[in-house]
Amino acid sequence: MIRRTLGRLASGRFGLAEVTAVLVGFAVLASGAGVGIDRVLAVVRDGIRSHSASGEIHIVEIDRKSLEAISVWPWPRRYHADLVDRLHAAGVRSIAFDVDFSASSNAADDEAFAAALQRAGGGVILPTLRQPESAGSSRFVDNLPVEPLRDHSFLALVNVVSDPDGMVRRMPLGLETAGVPRPSLASMIAEKPAEAGLSFPIDYSIEPASIPHHSFIDVLRGSVGAEQLRGKRILIGATAIEMGDRYPVPGHGVIPGVVIQALAAETLLAGPVPVEASGLWPLLLALILIPGVSRGSGSARLLGFLAGTLIILAFPLAGEHFARISFPLAPALAALSVAAAIMLFLDIAARFRRRAFTDADTGLPNLAAFERAAEAGKGGVAVVARIERFAAIAAGLGPAATANLIHRVADRLAFGHGQPIHRIDEDRLAWIERSADEAELEERLETLIALMRTPIDCGRLVDVTLAVGLAEPAEGGAKQQVANASLAAVRAGRDARRWAWFCEDSSEETNWHLSLLGELDAAMAAGHLWNAYQPKLDLASGRIMSVEALVRWHHAERGPIGPDRFIPLVEEHGRARDLTLHVFDRAVADAMHWRACGLDIGVAVNVSATLLLDTEFVELLRDRLSSVALPAERITIEVTESAAMKEPERAIAALESWRALGLKISIDDYGTGQSSLGYLQKLPATELKIDMSFVRSLVADRRNAIMVRSTIALAHELGMKVVAEGVEDAECLQLLATMGCDTAQGWHIGKPISAEALETFIVGRLRDAA
Repeated sequence: MIRRTLGRLASGRFGLAEVTAVLVGFAVLASGAGVGIDRVLAVVRDGIRSHSASGEIHIVEIDRKSLEAISVWPWPRRYHADLVDRLHAAGVRSIAFDVDFSASSNAADDEAFAAALQRAGGGVILPTLRQPESAGSSRFVDNLPVEPLRDHSFLALVNVVSDPDGMVRRMPLGLETAGVPRPSLASMIAEKPAEAGLSFPIDYSIEPASIPHHSFIDVLRGSVGAEQLRGKRILIGATAIEMGDRYPVPGHGVIPGVVIQALAAETLLAGPVPVEASGLWPLLLALILIPGVSRGSGSARLLGFLAGTLIILAFPLAGEHFARISFPLAPALAALSVAAAIMLFLDIAARFRRRAFTDADTGLPNLAAFERAAEAGKGGVAVVARIERFAAIAAGLGPAATANLIHRVADRLAFGHGQPIHRIDEDRLAWIERSADEAELEERLETLIALMRTPIDCGRLVDVTLAVGLAEPAEGGAKQQVANASLAAVRAGRDARRWAWFCEDSSEETNWHLSLLGELDAAMAAGHLWNAYQPKLDLASGRIMSVEALVRWHHAERGPIGPDRFIPLVEEHGRARDLTLHVFDRAVADAMHWRACGLDIGVAVNVSATLLLDTEFVELLRDRLSSVALPAERITIEVTESAAMKEPERAIAALESWRALGLKISIDDYGTGQSSLGYLQKLPATELKIDMSFVRSLVADRRNAIMVRSTIALAHELGMKVVAEGVEDAECLQLLATMGCDTAQGWHIGKPISAEALETFIVGRLRDAA
């Protein structure tokens, strides 16, 4: 497995993540970086493996109780002699001291202690210590017990060596003092062979508190029964805080030196001498795992890396438990982390790439994907299928069903040619036809159009009509080609044809449209875009109480341009906000002028469906309202029913934000959309405007009369006023009045006229009424 991994590296078949993991892993291994991580992980593993001491080693502690009982320090060595006699009599296995006997005391006590050591058979272990001559000195002093004591004991090293961070993690196996190699106290207690100059890691998974301990004075007084001590290895040392022999250790805080010696002896007693192996082995394991866990994508890859990390973390845990071998993990974890980070980055990059080439609503490839495919294919006819009446269909279905409908249409369009279907706009699907035979292509289009004659089931049956445009490769590349095909599809729909090929005449119309858009700002500034106002009659009072602002464009060269010719262009090219604000500003200014002349006339401004979810537009309206003297309630914002129903929940939120400014809200063209009563109740509208298609035939069509009458009643029940537009004769006006309609609008009342003409018109009506 290792050979195969290295072979992949040598052959260049490793990916970016794998190569980087190799480099980072070996860099960490060579530099020794990550020591802190390994130390933290060692503490965690010690916690997992935590267990009690063997019970073979007992500490006889010089504690506070003993210090208080024997009130002089250093203690006369006869006390140590008495302790040795008692322990020997109790039948202990061994006796070891972690107490300094390098200075002479009075001769009688030294002789008494030496005699006790002799009576114990000469096997008592006394400490020897190697330490610097002074702070910072490179010369060392070897401390040995005084000569009388040396003759009847074994000498063992009690040096405690701290790491640079002050922690004690290792213990020497042996060291040379006074020119003689000496075993450590731990190796002597554990009866393990030792070699000078070597050390071993202390097993801190052993709980220090679990080591049996007895007070020195209690043993001396016979309070500890011989049966508790028989056959045990006894270690004598200071635990009292006053003695100062304390060191910080991992996982257990600061503990006495004698306890560290006992833990070291317990470590050796548990089995072979622990070994810290190289971090190369976990690193190689990680490098073997990385190719496997890198497979797949997303959550599978994440789970793979988590599993790989757990395997690496478990590697030294198993080694310590079963073979007393530990491994540094920093190189392996660094390699895994780097590989995981790179894989995550590549996944995110791939996700962004997919998002850039995928339609968010349907998951179909989008316009960018179409352009890429067309450029890569180097040829082929671009075919664009435009769904007629898409806005009305989408408003009735809702987002989820509309996405389902697009998928069903795409499935049918893919029939017979297998090319990917791209959604290049909300109402347009496109694909590339590779066939060079025009007759064959048109025959396939006939088949596709025949397939579309069957209603599509997307939760409800929907009739879908397509207008298809085709375009050959263009000089401007794929972007221009698909634009040409889209324009051909628009012309096919306008001319009621099944499909149309793009021709250069189409581009002349496009250039004219672009010219108009380029002149929009100048036309607004010069006043060529102006507001006409159509009066609205209050049926209760018989007076003109409000008007609707209708934008007009008088082009300097082309003359009058109809709104139906430039407003769709403005909306399609994202300029609806600019045009709407221009109309709004002019309407407010005119209303303020009329107000100054004594005419309190409200104004209604149409707002494009494209602005319904534009939060910045709301803020711009707020700024304008705060700077004018016209009350906000004298301004009505008209929104078509189909626009409000396209995304009802978001539309409601938008309308509520407009209503919060004090503006009135009118639902325009009511009856042409597919709003439900439930949504109508939620809309924060103040007015319903019945579409003229119902009003014009009101007198002649009984069904329309029923619909209008019920709409008026429903609106009044919901607290809304009702406007009927399209009133073209007196009979219709009279019928609306009997139905309880609030306001009427249409040519019978007045055509759209300029602000000056409207003022004259209203003043004339007032004069006639008087």
